[in-house]
Amino acid sequence: MSQIGINYSPFARLYFVNPNTLVENLNFHEEAVNILNMDVNGGHVNTLGRYHYHSAPLDYIVNDLDIDGVEHSPLLGYAADGFPIYYKYLYASPLDSNSSILDFESSYQLKTGIRAGDGITAPNGSYDGTYYEDYEFSSTLSELDECGGRFGVTPEYPNGTYYYVLTDNWPYIPRCLKGQFVDNSFRIGPNCPASTSENDCNFSSVGLNVEKEMLSFDILPNPSSVLIRLKLDDDIVSELTSLRIYNVNAEQVYSSNVFQEYINVDHLSNGVYFVQLDFKNQQITKKIIIQ
Repeated sequence: MSQIGINYSPFARLYFVNPNTLVENLNFHEEAVNILNMDVNGGHVNTLGRYHYHSAPLDYIVNDLDIDGVEHSPLLGYAADGFPIYYKYLYASPLDSNSSILDFESSYQLKTGIRAGDGITAPNGSYDGTYYEDYEFSSTLSELDECGGRFGVTPEYPNGTYYYVLTDNWPYIPRCLKGQFVDNSFRIGPNCPASTSENDCNFSSVGLNVEKEMLSFDILPNPSSVLIRLKLDDDIVSELTSLRIYNVNAEQVYSSNVFQEYINVDHLSNGVYFVQLDFKNQQITKKIIIQ
């Protein structure tokens, strides 16, 4: 998920293979954590020499960040749709920052019974977690939705935001995206290929989707060094409640309660920033590079 620093990348190009023909069945994705050699952070280096995580980086979380569940998880990254990512320690009441801290798990569990395959063209045997398809979503298990997230307040977003959660149980790292506007430069995984991610990853409303089918929001130029221009549909400008820019540490570097078409950014240090537009029932975030 996160494109800043080390990627959260739970998927791997591993499939069930016909033992006779060696043809891959692309409908059954093998879980990387069961097949590949991982280090203490659930990560490894791929064939291109890029290190990435396949599960929550627990050694880093516990021993470097000192996350122990006493306080709400700090911000650990951003997903391709601009929403933040946290670890499992969250406010018990999603809209109350004074509520206790709870340890959250995902809402997925192993299916019961036997796979329908013949062991030749498709896998057979009990559902044991070998494949992505061995798991099913159950809304009764957790407050986290099918994309491993929920809407709530966090230390970095006191007014509330939709956010994703890394957990200690499958899928460890969320496997789908909730937002409508996806940065296709992120490598999302087999369920959301870059060419169709905006459609494939558009799930039901969680209080963040405007009723308009098409909402145009562009930042020009990107990358930028002096001045950026925000292009927003004229008929939605009046619905804006706030405009904010955050750096990669979730620190606010610019804010306005009215729409600003042009914003001077020459005072900002080089790096990646996130432009966030808030509406009454919608939040859109896009990445920009200052150089």
